[in-house]
Amino acid sequence: MRRSKSKKKLKLKNWLIIIILSVILLLAFGYIFKRPIIYYSKILYHIIIPSEQYEAVASSNTKTNLYSKVQVPSGEVYGIDISRYQGVINWKVLSAFEFKYHKIDFMYIKATESTDWVDKRYKLNWKNAHKYGYIRGAYHFFDPDVDSKSQMDNFFSKVTLKKGDLPPMLDVEKESKITTSEYRKKVMECLQMMEVHYGMRPMLYTHQSFYDSYFAANEFSGYSLWISRLKQSKPKQKNWVIWQFSHHAVVPGIDEYVDFNVFNGSLNDFKILQKK
Repeated sequence: MRRSKSKKKLKLKNWLIIIILSVILLLAFGYIFKRPIIYYSKILYHIIIPSEQYEAVASSNTKTNLYSKVQVPSGEVYGIDISRYQGVINWKVLSAFEFKYHKIDFMYIKATESTDWVDKRYKLNWKNAHKYGYIRGAYHFFDPDVDSKSQMDNFFSKVTLKKGDLPPMLDVEKESKITTSEYRKKVMECLQMMEVHYGMRPMLYTHQSFYDSYFAANEFSGYSLWISRLKQSKPKQKNWVIWQFSHHAVVPGIDEYVDFNVFNGSLNDFKILQKK
């Protein structure tokens, strides 16, 4: 009986060791292959959904085998917007990406937010966007609860636009307890300061509900509108220039989801926006 008990204890001990080692190996495997697992799980999740109004994103380059349920409206010029949330980008892979005989033509890169915050990947993203041939633009995330001039000074100190760059963009989507009139006033102040500083009329980015609440007034009609509208129909505003139609695009070279956009016009129309 004693020998039997000792054998049982030994077996139990061996099983515990096996279980512990298995857990360690699984954790190590998950850590090492974390990025490819995340990326390919997204691809598997995002299956093409047929649509009469849209062309589904599918790589025309068989090397990428990219499939996504993101449905892309017809157009000539497409782009993405990126920030630190997209992590480390493999620019070689990204620059080779094609879908429906299109490439990503432009990208807007987050530079600053509020009065003192700077995106930690802005400098490298800005440099690489130019290096790999993208038409690039920079944007500031608007904070309605701080002084307009202070946050514009933050943006101006980090962003220098050169020939060929796109107009600066003001990203307006943050809620606030200030009045609607005060909110609009601060946005207008920022837009005007951007225009004076860069000699280019900036773009105003916002989503549909924000536009309806704050920017339907005629005073903003002279600014090019970049509207986020995650629906299967074009923005209803007449002055929309860029339409952000998805927050969940999956593209090679970027592990995280990416915002996808289409320009309202031809490539020649788009080039008119570039700094002369």
